[in-house]
Amino acid sequence: LKNNSFSEEYAQEKHEGKDSPENIRYEWEDEFRLTDSSDVLEIVRDQPFVLAGELGEGKPFHYEIHDVVQFIFHGENGSTPIVFSHKCLDEYVIDHDRKKLKVYLNDDEVVENPVPGVYIVLSAFPKELQN
Repeated sequence: LKNNSFSEEYAQEKHEGKDSPENIRYEWEDEFRLTDSSDVLEIVRDQPFVLAGELGEGKPFHYEIHDVVQFIFHGENGSTPIVFSHKCLDEYVIDHDRKKLKVYLNDDEVVENPVPGVYIVLSAFPKELQN
């Protein structure tokens, strides 16, 4: 998550361009690895993502989350989506040679991470699932 308060000028002037405790570039980062050999990346922008699961007593839930970008990795064992609300997506970089996707989020709004690989802004997160 990019820190919108980060000052590149201050970093250059005081810390040779590097972060410092009072001027951090990223508030947090998340990393995960797909276990099968995924070689096809599809980017889907115009379809809602279905957030589904079960609540504490085994009660199922099913919500459509709109205004998302889905990076779908297709591999031998099926498809794996990585999902981001448009509002929090700052930029992304795809390195096809290394099979790597880097995504940078902004901190304009609180981001919920209900399951690995799903990042939804609080304003779009189902109210019934909020603590």
